[in-house]
Amino acid sequence: MRITSVTGKIAYVVGVFAFILLLNGFVIANLVNATLDVLIVAALNVAYVIVGVRCFRGADENRTDPRPWWRATARPAAGFWIGGGLILLAFVSGVGALASRPEGALIPAVACLTYAVLGTFYLNSSVRLHGMDRPA
Repeated sequence: MRITSVTGKIAYVVGVFAFILLLNGFVIANLVNATLDVLIVAALNVAYVIVGVRCFRGADENRTDPRPWWRATARPAAGFWIGGGLILLAFVSGVGALASRPEGALIPAVACLTYAVLGTFYLNSSVRLHGMDRPA
């Protein structure tokens, strides 16, 4: 399945985010302790980004062949914006983790690491795509 329309991409992002939020609020948080809950939700968020990256396609992209593992967006600009936003969120979460008491630092620390990994993935993709746009 390939998602090519902006509407479809927004529906995927909002729909899956809402699903994870509801799943966490009504199921996961009631079955496991808070530490495991944070780790499960972080893993679900990474998985939903990976699935989205594999399914989304730009207007001029090949829709039959799989994307290279490193490619996150159709064009470099999108990855720079998304990656920059994620790195900013990683910074804010990191500051929150450092400013928290040790017993309350797990959630922002996990968020910081998750955002940093995803942001680096998007930025790496954009740097590689930008390099492909240059004439040889």
